[in-house]
Amino acid sequence: MEVLIILNGDLNNLGFFKNLITEATYVICADGAARYLIAMDITPNLLVGDLDSIAKEDLAWMKKKGVEVKKFPARKDFTDSELALEYALELNPLRVTIIGGVGSRWDHSLGNVMLLYKMLNNGVYGRLINEKNELTIVDGELTISGEPGDILSIIPITKEVRGVTLKGLEYPLTDHNFQMGDTLGISNQLATSEATVTIREGIILVCRSRD
Repeated sequence: MEVLIILNGDLNNLGFFKNLITEATYVICADGAARYLIAMDITPNLLVGDLDSIAKEDLAWMKKKGVEVKKFPARKDFTDSELALEYALELNPLRVTIIGGVGSRWDHSLGNVMLLYKMLNNGVYGRLINEKNELTIVDGELTISGEPGDILSIIPITKEVRGVTLKGLEYPLTDHNFQMGDTLGISNQLATSEATVTIREGIILVCRSRD
């Protein structure tokens, strides 16, 4: 099962995201992100959040469509993003995709990126996507598919990442060690349509980008 979570961040090219949403098995909408789904005429399976940012007419649209609504108090211990992820994990998915996770609030954006770590700990492949970037977190091996020339960056998010091997990239590495804060892994490029990232110990953030 693939679950898609749509958040109320920046979505500019709705056509791009509509294709992603329609490929998902189950769609969870977080609060004000309802405006995007309504614009695309897509009915989610679930609406979650404190419902402080959703317009009244959008909430009425959701209820009319028979969408299940889980409302929480505004004073709560989790963001709407994490609440949506908790429901997603209950479905035992193979993959969770988050869209709309990046916006003008850096705190929320970074918090959403770190939800990838929570997915990793739950044995779920997670990714955060916008029109030009795809982020994931890995602690073992990852195969990346894309176009030659796509930018691929790796960023250590543990104190030390050991035994990093990169294949299929413009600048390969073999059994290299990174320290948190190292920028050696920034702005590599795919040399072929498929590349692999392997690490022996630690956790890295992997970002595939297109200009």
